[in-house]
Amino acid sequence: MTAKKRDAWRRMDPFLNREQEKYGRPSPSREFILHYLEERGMPLTLGELCAEWGISDSWEVEALSRRLRAMERDGQLIRNRREGYGSVAKMNLVPG
Repeated sequence: MTAKKRDAWRRMDPFLNREQEKYGRPSPSREFILHYLEERGMPLTLGELCAEWGISDSWEVEALSRRLRAMERDGQLIRNRREGYGSVAKMNLVPG
């Protein structure tokens, strides 16, 4: 994998500096993840996100997995039956 592909999410995430200061070794910010999923308009799995953002390091994959689960727990994302994560705003959910 090229360095350009490997650092794709770092160039796109406007909150990278904040995440770096807060955690030392950053993972994609919540805001960036939400914006990206809303832009794509369809749920993406952890593997698909890692492939698109060039994340292959096991530590970074685990950090992203934990971030996605935390966002799901906090109601920012929803995970479908195919393990795809999507923005709650874009999922056309019916309360009830």
